[in-house]
Amino acid sequence: MDIVKPSELHTAARVADALVYAAGVAGVIAGGLLFQDDQLPFAIVAWVLTFIAGAVLRLVAWAARALAELLLRTDRIERTLDDLRADRSAAPPEPEQQGRLPDPYRRRGGFH
Repeated sequence: MDIVKPSELHTAARVADALVYAAGVAGVIAGGLLFQDDQLPFAIVAWVLTFIAGAVLRLVAWAARALAELLLRTDRIERTLDDLRADRSAAPPEPEQQGRLPDPYRRRGGFH
């Protein structure tokens, strides 16, 4: 399975948004045609079904955007942790690691 990129998720969200509008237009047209033919119950069913389809597509678009943002944040956190690990490994050793105990009173030169 391939790793999904945030840009692909943003594209999928845009497509889902476009489909929301297409479903809305299709519902209006279908309901209007059914309403003209004096089939009001079927027109209402068509409007309700297309509304539900549009709402589901809107939720899918929202979830795709949220997942893309989570992927971006996770990537940023991983890079920051890698930088911190590199800084920590390049830092001089702590006094405990050098065999000296730290001065609890923070005097210069450590214990006398």
